[in-house]
Parts: sequence; C-alpha cells; structure tokens
Amino acid sequence: MTDRLDALIDREQEAIGCPYPIFSELRKESPIHFSEKLGTWVCTRYEDAMEILHDTDRFSSLMPTGPRDGRGGFAVAMEELAKDPDMAEYFQTFLANAANAAVLLNADPPEHRRQRKAVNRAFRPSRLRGMEPMIEDVTEKLLSPIRQKKEMEFVGEFAVGLPMTIIALALGVETNDLATFKKWSDDLVMPVGNPDPTIDKVRDYLISLKGFNEFFGNLLRQRRESPLEDIISDVATAEVNDEMLNEAEMLSMLQQFLVAGNETTTKLLTNLMHRLAVDDDLEQLLRDEPSLIDNFIEEGLRYEAPVGGLFRSAKIDTEVNGMEIKAGQHIWVIFAAANRDPEIFPEPDVFSVERENAREHIAFGHGEHYCIGALLARSEAKIAMQILLENIENINLVEDKNNFEYEESFVLRGLKELHVSYDVRNTN
Repeated sequence: MTDRLDALIDREQEAIGCPYPIFSELRKESPIHFSEKLGTWVCTRYEDAMEILHDTDRFSSLMPTGPRDGRGGFAVAMEELAKDPDMAEYFQTFLANAANAAVLLNADPPEHRRQRKAVNRAFRPSRLRGMEPMIEDVTEKLLSPIRQKKEMEFVGEFAVGLPMTIIALALGVETNDLATFKKWSDDLVMPVGNPDPTIDKVRDYLISLKGFNEFFGNLLRQRRESPLEDIISDVATAEVNDEMLNEAEMLSMLQQFLVAGNETTTKLLTNLMHRLAVDDDLEQLLRDEPSLIDNFIEEGLRYEAPVGGLFRSAKIDTEVNGMEIKAGQHIWVIFAAANRDPEIFPEPDVFSVERENAREHIAFGHGEHYCIGALLARSEAKIAMQILLENIENINLVEDKNNFEYEESFVLRGLKELHVSYDVRNTN
C-alpha cells in the first residue's frame, strides 16, 4: 500500500492515470494514514474529509497545496537560481508575494471571510447567467474548424480554448493575449502536486509570476480610476467595512481566478469528452434526455475530480477517526478518494449518469473554501456539452494516437492530449 501511494506522489504515470485502487485500499486499511514520503497525513473517507473541511477552528488552509520541504526540488532550484544576479528582480516579486500569501484559497477566517465578501460580487449568479450567451458564442467559434474535420485533439483544439477565453473576458482583458495567459497559468500552477520540479520549470515560474504581476498590477490601477463591468474592476474597487484590499491581495486573487478559471475546467471538459468516447450509449442517451446533462457533469466531477485534493494543517493537537494529529501536522484531504467512498456512493467505480446523489461530491471542495467559480465551471461545461452533442456524434477514441499521458502532478489530474474521431451531425 505504501509503495503504491509513494508511486503516486512520485508522479509515476501508471499511478497518476488510475489512482483509485490506491485510494480504495487506503480507505479500507488506513483511512487516516501517515505518508512518510509526503510527511503528511492522508485522508480518504468522505465523512473524515467533510469533518476536516468544515472545521476551521481545528484545521488551517494556509498551505492548501501542501508543505514545502526545504530539502525538496523546488527549494533546491530556488537556492540555485538565487545565485544568478539576473534573477534578482524575479525573486523580489516572489518574496513580496510570499509575504502576503494568505488570500482566499490559502487564507483562514476571519481574513478569508473578509476577502470572500469583498469579491463575491464578481461571481454573483446574475453576472454568471449573463455570461451564457458569451459562452455559447465562444463554443460555436471553437467548433467551426472542428466541423470541417472528422477527428480532433480535444484538449488543444477545444478544452483549453473555451475556459481560457471565458476567464479572460470575465476578468476584462483582451483575448489576443491568451497564449501569454495560458503560459502564465501553466507556470504558476506548476508547483501544485509537483514537489520536485526542474530548475528550468522553477525559473519559468518566477518569470511568469513577475510578468503576471506587472500586467495585472497596471490593469488594477487603471480600473481603480475608471472601473468597468468586469472582475478586475470588482477586485480593484472592493471594500469591506470601508477597507480596501491591498495590492498583493488583489494580485493573488486574480492569479487564483486565472489559474482555477481555466486549468480545472479544461480538465473537466476533457474528462467528460473521454467518457463520451468510451461509453457507446451515453451520447445518445444525453441527446434523448438532455435534462440528464446536468447530472452527467456532476457525475463527471465525482468520478474524476480535476483537483484530486488539497491540504489542511492542524492548528491544535486533535484527532480524526481515532488517529492523533499533532498541531502543525498536515493532512492531504483527497477529494477524489472521498468521491469514491462506497459508504456515500454505492458502486463508486461505476459511472452512472443517473446517480441520484452525484451532486454530493466534493470536487469543488466544501464548507468555508467551496470554490467561488463552481457555478461558472458548471455553466461552461453544460453549454459546451449541449452544443458538442448537437454538432457531432459517434464519438470514439483514436486508438493509435492516444497514449493517455497525464500531467505531472499528484494533486491536479488531467490528460495532456485526447484524440477523438466523430461524425458531424446535420443540424439543419
């Protein structure tokens, strides 16, 4: 069991590709398990996960992507890069960021509640509903070249473009910078679930952090003077109790919105398309009963959570499911494992589009830190699936092109490529 968990943490492709037997074994034999490899506890039961996620008095979110080991590859690369005088200005940006790190995802109450209240307006349901025509338009534009073919690489040709475009438009930036935004997003998310990156990846991370902060810092200053109807303006002008957010908080929020707004939705869309390609009856069922599309998305989130799980740390000496956890120790709360807990989801390894409690998954987290962009992700997925099903049929995997290689993270789970064949439907 320990060897298999270590293989996942080491990001071995076989383990990343199908981690669920590892989680199942842990859930049966050691549901609160200490991993020597990670130096943290690992939580795999649904009820234990809910207890931890909801108890902000006992558990902190200050390090949601896990503790950084001073001996690990990231720290070693940083030490090496710090010797390069050309990197000095990039380190200044990094250190300024690190000094103001507690923002939304990695903030605890009461700071988290203050920040969340300040930006809830940016993700209000009325605004997100108003974005639906834009999502439909972007989806149709992405489909235009796809309709001219019989085969596509879904990740690059569709799943990246839709959420990346939507989050850019929602933020209020020009879409001709999408390639740069995607580069920044990929580089900034690199350390998540990848404790041993190469020095080149860490260098790219530092360079992208500085580029991001300069670009969005300028826009924040512009929007503070002349607000528009966009998320950057909402963040730039947000106040709680007559107190403005500071610039470091604003930049960290925008970074989280950019990354979460495209990385996780790209993975969700890819997982849903993969399911359509391997289940011969599913696409016709969804056309015959389009009301099932909502539950198809929820079951997709349960079955393959794009974010495998996040970390919490104990604020005090405490206990979970009979295991003593010392103050300062970390717990990896594995959403993907909780979502396949048979106590909550019968036959959890079966994908059932008619599962009655599919929406009880915790793919978006739960409690205080429930994903602020969940409604937008659901809206994008629903509109995309509806329009795709209207336009293409007989979706299948292109067997000789798919190697099913996953991104090198034990926290984020997504295919690098997905090649599918299809027939274009006559929609006249």
